[in-house]
Amino acid sequence: MNIEDLRAFVWVAEAGGFSRASTEHRVAQSALSRRVARLESDLGTELVRRDGRGVRLTEHGVLLQERSSRIFAEIDAVRTEMFEHSDEPRGEVTLALPPTTAQVLAPLIAKALSERYPQVRLRMWEGFSGAIHKWVVSGEVDIALLYEPEERSDIRVTPLVREPIYLIASQRMREAFPILKEGAPVRFSDLPKIPLILPTKSHSIRSLIERKAIERRLKLDLAFEVDGIRATKAMVAAGLGCTLFSYAGVYEELADGTLEVFETTPRLTWTLALGEARHHDANRAVRVVRNLVLEQLHALMDGGYWKGRFLVSKPS
Repeated sequence: MNIEDLRAFVWVAEAGGFSRASTEHRVAQSALSRRVARLESDLGTELVRRDGRGVRLTEHGVLLQERSSRIFAEIDAVRTEMFEHSDEPRGEVTLALPPTTAQVLAPLIAKALSERYPQVRLRMWEGFSGAIHKWVVSGEVDIALLYEPEERSDIRVTPLVREPIYLIASQRMREAFPILKEGAPVRFSDLPKIPLILPTKSHSIRSLIERKAIERRLKLDLAFEVDGIRATKAMVAAGLGCTLFSYAGVYEELADGTLEVFETTPRLTWTLALGEARHHDANRAVRVVRNLVLEQLHALMDGGYWKGRFLVSKPS
């Protein structure tokens, strides 16, 4: 029995069809079909039956999928164990980051990793916290940063940084709205007087702000909903409204004077946390990436690029 034929069968079984398996694993559908057919011939039994919605496993196919999953899990465990006992960390690690965090941290982590641990291959995914949570639970990513994660039994959460959230405005908006006074905080109760540009409800910062508004019985003036920090910053700079975000997300625009920040009173904060699946035992490569994330966050904080309070100590 050819191991690659068996792997092709598992891909098709897990994906529920040849077409989807072909897309997910970037293998020609015809090649997958040939491998599965050859496996059926070797075993002398039918494993899959095609229907209009994909494939359906036969009784023997179900049994083989169960056995095969254990086989490949054992192969992966052997590979991981060998990597663990090698002289330096090696292997593939998938890290998921929120968009704003990614634009700051991704190049720093990638550079440090390539210089110090060239045998560790890093894959980075970008997404909002809701999507990242699902990736962690499903095992698609090994480690992730996400904002305001829910306390759930299927994910291990380690709070890292408590960040203040600022009102972000342009000089034009400050001149147009008297409540925006340079160097002075903005009362949260005054936010309904300002047109806001906020992400959609799938974004953690939108949920946080709306929850605070409901607690104070305030109705915000939502001028635009935009899922994208670059578009949001451009619209704020154009004087179309203000937004609420962390300092790191607008650091460059603050430096060149394009945008301005205002503290809020009472102060709004959100928490950046590390997320990992509870059932996931981190290998050396994952631990290396985790430490680099913490190290680079500390460096950004020390350099004034990132505002907030660290909730964990710097890795040694």
